[in-house]
Amino acid sequence: MGLIMSLAKLLPDGFRLSNLLDYFIPAEMQVNAETHRRARMFMISHVFGPILGNTIPLYMAVTGISRDYRLVVFFASIVMFWIYPFALRRTGRYQLIAFLSVQNLTFCVLWACYAYGGTASPFLPWILIFPLLAFLYLPPKGAVRNILLAQIFGSVAIFLALCFSGWPLPPVDVDRLQVIGMISMASVAIYFAMMSLYFAKMFHEQREFSRELNSLVSTSDNLRNLTAAAYQASAAKADFVAGMSHELRTPLNAIIGYSQLLLEEAEEEQDNATLADLKHVHKAGSDLLRLIDDILAYSRIEAGKMPLNSTLDRAANHIDSWRREIGEMPARDAYAIELSAPDRICELQTDWRAVGATIKHLVAGIASQNQAGKLAISMRQSPDRSLEVLFVDRAGDGVARPITIMQEMFEHSDDASPTKYGATGIEIALAFKLAQLLGGVIAPVTATDGSPAALLLIPDLSPAQSELAA
Repeated sequence: MGLIMSLAKLLPDGFRLSNLLDYFIPAEMQVNAETHRRARMFMISHVFGPILGNTIPLYMAVTGISRDYRLVVFFASIVMFWIYPFALRRTGRYQLIAFLSVQNLTFCVLWACYAYGGTASPFLPWILIFPLLAFLYLPPKGAVRNILLAQIFGSVAIFLALCFSGWPLPPVDVDRLQVIGMISMASVAIYFAMMSLYFAKMFHEQREFSRELNSLVSTSDNLRNLTAAAYQASAAKADFVAGMSHELRTPLNAIIGYSQLLLEEAEEEQDNATLADLKHVHKAGSDLLRLIDDILAYSRIEAGKMPLNSTLDRAANHIDSWRREIGEMPARDAYAIELSAPDRICELQTDWRAVGATIKHLVAGIASQNQAGKLAISMRQSPDRSLEVLFVDRAGDGVARPITIMQEMFEHSDDASPTKYGATGIEIALAFKLAQLLGGVIAPVTATDGSPAALLLIPDLSPAQSELAA
């Protein structure tokens, strides 16, 4: 490992050894931590192993111990290891390349032992590397490792059989190989240390990774529990609001009913003082009932308990009823509201009752933002058959005013409550929820004349249109 670090210091700044190793490793192997670790060890031994190994044949050539065909084969078999990283990058067949690499090492070491002394060869300790590489390169299970181990032991057995059977070996002066023996043992020790240190480093990283993974799993479990608790709390809140709304409607209906009866009696008796007080009571009860109805509808949508009843119809068939409902809204005398829809709008499938409620609440919310003005509502059909409803709010001088779209209940940017203008403060938020329920949206836009406006988009829910959208 010290040799690796020393070589790494000679490289340019910003260079990382891991990037060089990963350059030859296929991307699909880098996804799995175990295969990536094995491929990294394979690359380290093939990048730096030949550097250690070639010191031996180079020393033999320089000192004149051997300069014949035996040394050429020995040197070439070591250089061959530099080919395997490029073969791995080109083919991506890691197990086959690792198998051939160990076979090449087996031939290299056994050839050196055969050519230079047989069982007395200084290269004999390198035989211990064969099974080590088989375990480090290949997975713990599989036929490839078993076949490789069988071939390794078979090759060593054949070599030993040749040595002890009296087969003539190439002549060599064993005394001149003593220095080579020390170099060989040092190379083996360095190689084993390098692989062991790297294996220990990878094991430490894997242990740290496992610890971080366990921490992430624990955090994920906590987040799931917190999310489930939040959903339960939200559902409990929606159920509580819905239940309380129903409980409040019963006494309010009684108050409104009795105040209506008292109003009729006061009108018959012409008791103007009592009549004015009863009108205030009746109006306050009616406003409170509308507020409770809005909260109930909002909570039902959030709880997912607001069903849709879509039908195939035209917007023009509902214009009159929408105008009537808007006209009956209280405290709208200072607001002029125009609602128009061309007859050329084609039929589309949606919940028209919910569309009317969305328009009604959006009108109430827009009117609550200002005390007086003129609201123009126009409709058209988009190319995808969606219904587009454009709202343009103008002041008394005709200047268009921006429309604030609130997505949550009682969401206001200032301290002024819209209730002083006769609204409950949740109309636009409820209209936004209804539009989402219909699959649409409410968003601030700019009209063709540059005026600020709000657009309500209602999609066509017919099956054919849904398949086309998909």
